[in-house]
Amino acid sequence: MAKTRKKHKFLRFISTIIWLAAMVALGFLTYELYKANIMPTKYYAIIGGLALFLLIIFFAFINHSRTRVWLFLFNDLIFIAVIIACYFGYTKLNDVMDFLKENLGAKYETDVYYFVVNKNSNYKKIKDIEGKTIKLVDDVDNKEELERNINKKVTVTFDYLDTIVDALYDVQEKTDLIIFVNSGNYDAMVENYEDFSDKVSILDELEMKYRVENDTTGVDVTEDPFVVYLSGIDTRSGKLPKKSLSDVNILLVVNPTDRKILMVHTPRDYYVQVAGTTGLKDKLTHAGLVGGIKTSKATIENLYDIKVPYHVRVNFKAVTKLVDAVGGITIYSDKKTSFTCWTDRSCRIKPGNNKVNGKCALAFARERHAYKEGDRHRGENQEQVISKLIEKVTSSKTLLTKSSDILKSLEGTFETNITPEEITSLVKMQLEDMRGWTFETYNVSGTDSMEYTRSYTSTQLYVMKPDMKTVETAKTKIKEALGK
Repeated sequence: MAKTRKKHKFLRFISTIIWLAAMVALGFLTYELYKANIMPTKYYAIIGGLALFLLIIFFAFINHSRTRVWLFLFNDLIFIAVIIACYFGYTKLNDVMDFLKENLGAKYETDVYYFVVNKNSNYKKIKDIEGKTIKLVDDVDNKEELERNINKKVTVTFDYLDTIVDALYDVQEKTDLIIFVNSGNYDAMVENYEDFSDKVSILDELEMKYRVENDTTGVDVTEDPFVVYLSGIDTRSGKLPKKSLSDVNILLVVNPTDRKILMVHTPRDYYVQVAGTTGLKDKLTHAGLVGGIKTSKATIENLYDIKVPYHVRVNFKAVTKLVDAVGGITIYSDKKTSFTCWTDRSCRIKPGNNKVNGKCALAFARERHAYKEGDRHRGENQEQVISKLIEKVTSSKTLLTKSSDILKSLEGTFETNITPEEITSLVKMQLEDMRGWTFETYNVSGTDSMEYTRSYTSTQLYVMKPDMKTVETAKTKIKEALGK
């Protein structure tokens, strides 16, 4: 009997230690959740109920003099399971918060430059241009720092130009020409002249990172309707350079109280006055070459006569990764026949609903050759992919089970001035009642034309001249969504 009591005393001591560890782990996780401000108040009642349950188990069984050995072990397993769950909960939470701090509230912008030469030149590597003269445009923010960074790679002399476009034309023919060009201007040449990349070579590239300060918006994202400018870019490098083409231009007008989102798509080739410029108009996509996301956003603001407090700039790679992270999405094709996507011949879209992975979701969002409406219909496809992604990401199942996969998929693919605090407030609001969101889409239209542009003054490019009736309709819809 004494031996049994001694055994029970030892088991009770071990169980008490494990129980205390479970209570500490639960308390620590609760504190971290409270500090993160990501969990609604009602969920704390669930944690409190779990703590009470563990307390009842401890006093009802562990402290009971006749508790059997198997019951000690069973209770210990429950306490250990709580400790393990708290550990994994904390690591998940820590991953989320680290991601938000690292990637939200844009802290830096990066300029990406290329050393470009004729493909048939004798320059095959960066050291081959040692002592030569390179041509570059005289619109850089910090000329001395740029020259210093170039000379760290190779010692050259500099010939500054008013515009780089003529030099980009010339380098296709002249084998002695060396161009130092912003990656956005390079991508624009590839876009407008499909054989450009076949005629030139990139010897090397240079990145320069600058710290940026974000202005306070004064918006309460859980109560005030607000606007987000979504800019989708498709760069050669897959990076997020400061100056780049904006191939997707969508305004998200978010009403958090009604859980409604209005999406307004503006075609990339819309012929508009780029903010901060005079004279010739240009394609909307070229606004990003002038002053990055700020100029693109300001151009959109001028077009629709609104203030846009937030922006999200996304590389196309983000779509592929994010769709795969959430397990795919279902898109609807309104075309009466099946078609193969022109950007990815392995993706075939049939009429009606299609369950697609990331690769085919992106191909569908890029598709324009399959439609008579071309870029206009591509905008509708892009809006559909975005709305389906939002629906999937904000569902309770996805939020709770795939948060880590979602974060990993987004790493390095986007930048935004939305702060971590604003995102956690939105997540907390969504977890409060898990209501779904409703979507309305609207696409402005225009007429096809060939025009001279600010970026390419010596040759005409395809543009879309705005149909101002559709622009005015978009303005009205935006104001209604904002409650004005």
